[in-house]
Amino acid sequence: MRLFAASRGQGRRLIMLAAAGILAAGLAACSSDSDEETTGTPFTQALSKDYSDLSGQASALPAEAAESSFFDSLNPFSSSDTSSDMLAKAFTTKAELADTGTEPEAEAAANPAQAALRARLVRAVAAGKDQFPAQAARAQADYDCWVLYGTVASAAAASQACKTALDSSIVRLETAARPAPAPSAPVPAPVPAPAPAPAPAAAPASFQVFFDFDSWTLKAEQLKVLDDVIATARSGGQANIIIVGHTDTSGSADYNQKLSVKRANVVVEALVQMGARREALHASGVGETDLAMETGDNVKEAKNRRTVISLQP
Repeated sequence: MRLFAASRGQGRRLIMLAAAGILAAGLAACSSDSDEETTGTPFTQALSKDYSDLSGQASALPAEAAESSFFDSLNPFSSSDTSSDMLAKAFTTKAELADTGTEPEAEAAANPAQAALRARLVRAVAAGKDQFPAQAARAQADYDCWVLYGTVASAAAASQACKTALDSSIVRLETAARPAPAPSAPVPAPVPAPAPAPAPAAAPASFQVFFDFDSWTLKAEQLKVLDDVIATARSGGQANIIIVGHTDTSGSADYNQKLSVKRANVVVEALVQMGARREALHASGVGETDLAMETGDNVKEAKNRRTVISLQP
């Protein structure tokens, strides 16, 4: 699918974003002589930063020619001829709206799965944006990243990474915004133990996430494993994270090699979204050459469809 040209609804949305961006630029110009005060709320300021970051990332995507459409004659972005330009300017427009103190709306959903997550996001943002502006902005930016990248065939991996980040950021926002439980009655002080408790066992330095057959999509339950990776690396001071993708023996060796690389790369993108430094991540794929459970050729085995994450000094 080419960016925006294949969807009339998405085209109309871009036109609205562009018009809003022009208005935002005009407002910014009119206020340039006023006192140098920060515009907007902490939520819109956080949105501006997150959307600006996404614009820079979109600019770095491989250039892909965008198909022309009826809306090009009305679209202020029509001078751009690549999908990366279109994506970057869409995110820039949202950042400029947020700069004026306006809260950009989350992208319209294109399918039932997006509609369900959008409704959940809108509720979570409304409940948490005042008290937890950074978390609310992160969740909305992850959602828009997932939806807009999903309109570009060459950005499928980036879209999936944004969806993985969204699965984590929306839960964190919902958890943060949830009302605290009422305080319970005071508990008597415990009697000191006669001897100190033994020190806890050292945290594991190796983790695994598993995939469905012929898939490199991370499931929601795997995010807890990646959260543990980040927490362990920070507490233990490990500077390098080694990520190795694996497959079972079903299919050709060449296909499985490529699939294992995709499984490693999607973990990389998820960890970056969770706060890991990209330069500390080292990813590779070994296909079906290093099996967790030995099998014959062309055997489907769930324990072999995995990515192994190792922490090193």
